[in-house]
Amino acid sequence: MRSQYACRLTRVMLCSFVFLARLGPAEEPKPPDEIQNLRKGKLLKWTREYSEKTRVTVLSDGQEQAATLKMEPVMRYSDEPRFISDATLWIWSVNSRPVAIQKVEINDTAAVPHWQVCFGSFAESNISVKWSGDRTFKSKTPGWVFEPIPNAEKPAQRANARTLQLRSLSRRFGGSVYSNTQKTNIEMRLLSKPTYEYIDPKSKLPVGAVFSLVSNGTNPTIFLAIEARRDKNGIEGWYHAHTRMTADTGALRLDDKTIWTFDDDKTDNWTYFPLPQETIPKE
Repeated sequence: MRSQYACRLTRVMLCSFVFLARLGPAEEPKPPDEIQNLRKGKLLKWTREYSEKTRVTVLSDGQEQAATLKMEPVMRYSDEPRFISDATLWIWSVNSRPVAIQKVEINDTAAVPHWQVCFGSFAESNISVKWSGDRTFKSKTPGWVFEPIPNAEKPAQRANARTLQLRSLSRRFGGSVYSNTQKTNIEMRLLSKPTYEYIDPKSKLPVGAVFSLVSNGTNPTIFLAIEARRDKNGIEGWYHAHTRMTADTGALRLDDKTIWTFDDDKTDNWTYFPLPQETIPKE
């Protein structure tokens, strides 16, 4: 009996060994960096698909023109004080000029993360937007209203020189914002590298650039446009415009002089909203 029992036990052990061998070695847990990269890749794929479904139309002189999405985000950022763990920034253009910008943010304020979309107009006329689902938006005022930059040199005729001019002019701007989240006034920081640059398709000369003023990390609070334009007499010069993308209050300065304040929650040319929970991809 003992011999039969021993034989059975041996067969069971052999079968178990073969089964485990077929399964292969136990899978080791992925390192944190690999898990983070996989998550970022998944989120990038989803935010791209979401932005591809966003339809932006410029409305000017009774005409409608569809804007084109740049297929890669122009920025990726996080914002710890606002509990934003990841975010992508997307731009639409018409005839090479930017007309709209959109943030898609993951906010980790709760046990179940929620996502938020912020959308702003860069157009010099009204725009309309339609997102997947039933949500729509139509601006009441243009996003950009350009004004001349005082005491600025004429735009250079060489591309490298213009790029240097753009960056030099951007450093004349600054601002502050009162953070409703942090309950304090924060001096905004200008990111040295433009968020987006655009050129004249014919001359290939830089026409303008969009710079970001940030209050936390690299999360843009105000977008500042600097552009080479001609006045009614055909004289070329440097001009600026701006777009707000925050519910906080604040001010924009040029040469340490306040040129614009925003002290309310008006959304005439920008908007924001949470995404429905059922539309958010599962982790």
